[in-house]
Amino acid sequence: MKRDMDLIRKLLLYFEERASFAVERNPKIEGCDEREIGYQLLLMAQANLIVYEASRSSTNPERLIAVYPFGLSWEGHEFLDAARDDTMWKKAKDAVLNATGGLSLAVLKALLVHYAKKGLGLGA
Repeated sequence: MKRDMDLIRKLLLYFEERASFAVERNPKIEGCDEREIGYQLLLMAQANLIVYEASRSSTNPERLIAVYPFGLSWEGHEFLDAARDDTMWKKAKDAVLNATGGLSLAVLKALLVHYAKKGLGLGA
C-alpha cells in the first residue's frame, strides 16, 4: 500500500475540525475505505503527526497493528499550518513530485514553509 499525502492532509484537516479530543476508532473520509485510512493513520503515527492510542502485536510490541487517534500532535499542527492553503498545497506537491518523483513529508513541508516565508517577504 502506498502513502497518500492527500489523504494524510485530509485526515489532519478532519481531526483539526473535530470538537472533541476523544479517541476516534473509525474516522470517515469520503471516497476512502477503512483499510486505506488505517494505513495512513499508521504512517501518521510513525511521523508523529497525531496523538493516538496504539494496538500492538503480542509477539512484537514494537509493531503497530492499528492506531486510534485522538487528534493532532504539535508536529501535526505544524505540518497542517504549512499545508492548509489548497493552492499552495497543490503547487508544493507538484513541485516536489516533478523534482523527485515522490512526496517526502520533510521535503514537502520545507517547500511549503519556503513558500510561506516568500509570501511574507522573508526569503527568496
